[in-house]
Amino acid sequence: MLIVIGVALSAVLAAVNGLQLASLQRALGGLALPESQLGGYDTGYIELIRGRMTDELLERYGATHYLWDLLFPLVFAAMILTLVRYICKGRTIAWLLMVPPILFAAVDIAENLTLEALVNGPDVLSSEVAMASTLTVVKTVLLVASIAAALGALLVRPRTPVDPST
Repeated sequence: MLIVIGVALSAVLAAVNGLQLASLQRALGGLALPESQLGGYDTGYIELIRGRMTDELLERYGATHYLWDLLFPLVFAAMILTLVRYICKGRTIAWLLMVPPILFAAVDIAENLTLEALVNGPDVLSSEVAMASTLTVVKTVLLVASIAAALGALLVRPRTPVDPST
């Protein structure tokens, strides 16, 4: 039951976060936000984003990072960890399958903090943009790896039913 709640909550948080980012994208004249640039971005792109941000948009962007985009990776990772632990209980492969969701949550939160610093900071340094861009790409890879870990847990599950009381 906990896994079903985790899946539902992750889906709701992802949807709300997506709606918030889509709203910001519309307010920026259709310019996609950096975290949605799955292949990364450069200094010019961040400068363009900063140039279009108003105080209200900066506040909304920060609120999105500090609420929805903070909750989603934590709930998503917890859901994957619960699923893996439940299915692969006591098996060595469980430890391997737990790595991607933990790293995903850490990298996603680090990306949020880095983007906040870039958008709100006094200057845009190419090294900071490279760091944020790298975190965005790594986050995407880890999201896919986390989903693969969940599917992997389902594929390697024992063929006999697991006793939930143990």
